[in-house]
Amino acid sequence: MPLLKDTEREQLRQLVKACLLEISKLKIELKKCQKESSKSTDTESIHIKAVKDELQNKIRGRDEEIDRLKAIINGKEEEIIELEKIKVYFEAIISRPKKDLTSFQSQIYELLPYKEDSSENLYLQLKTLGFSELSNENFEHALRNLERKGYFQSRNNGKINLWKKLDRND
Repeated sequence: MPLLKDTEREQLRQLVKACLLEISKLKIELKKCQKESSKSTDTESIHIKAVKDELQNKIRGRDEEIDRLKAIINGKEEEIIELEKIKVYFEAIISRPKKDLTSFQSQIYELLPYKEDSSENLYLQLKTLGFSELSNENFEHALRNLERKGYFQSRNNGKINLWKKLDRND
């Protein structure tokens, strides 16, 4: 006894063929979807890369702006330091003279540093501060007067005289 009749077999065969055909169609459709997905992924990655590049350019621009502003700040800090020096010199020049010194002697005392140095270097320092009319002889005479009054001390270093400012808080 045959299990299936010919017509049933034929129907089953057609059904299997239809299923296989449907599976083939689905496979083709799946490949199309995969291609579209990869294309959309490619466009998304291109878009992401473009956004990333744009952000990196903005960051680079901001970094350059920060560097420029830091340079400006450093320049201003240097100006402030220079202005502080000028303020100290200005206050030294306009301060009241010490009670036993002339105004000129007092200015020399206030403007020169406490470090020991040669009279030539000290003279050059005063020249750079604006004492353009001061002669070296007048400067050395003023230093000797300041030494006599106890504001400077000199010592001979074999070749040259070295001068050191003494701390006087009168």
